[in-house]
Amino acid sequence: MQLAPTLSRIDTQLSELKQVTAAPTLELAIAALKTYPSACILMPRGKAGENTLVNAIDQSVDDLFGVILAVRNVADMHGLAASKDMDVLRPKLIAALLNWSPATDYEAITYAGHQMLYCKDGLLLWADHFITRHRVRALTVQ
Repeated sequence: MQLAPTLSRIDTQLSELKQVTAAPTLELAIAALKTYPSACILMPRGKAGENTLVNAIDQSVDDLFGVILAVRNVADMHGLAASKDMDVLRPKLIAALLNWSPATDYEAITYAGHQMLYCKDGLLLWADHFITRHRVRALTVQ
């Protein structure tokens, strides 16, 4: 996964975000989100397909990653106000990443689902999940 271009894409396409970062785990992502609204890329998990060649390597690799959006709106401590703010950000995030490729050797990003992570005291954390794909190759096996 090409992390730097993906961070830059989110940062430039969602100008209202006060923070855009990345983290290797959900726990570290939540700890990193200090200002709102903000986004944090959960580091991708790669899933390699079977090798398709004999005496060489050619594998498709799916990179699955999440983007956590964090909004805080204390006008309503039950989350309704924060969810309205989230409803504005999520379509922008999805539009910024769908059908965009982080590098020339990667396929366009597709949507893989979503999950509400946290909602309490006016803070709402939401994760949208995405997939991109690339290939790893070695022409000869040593």
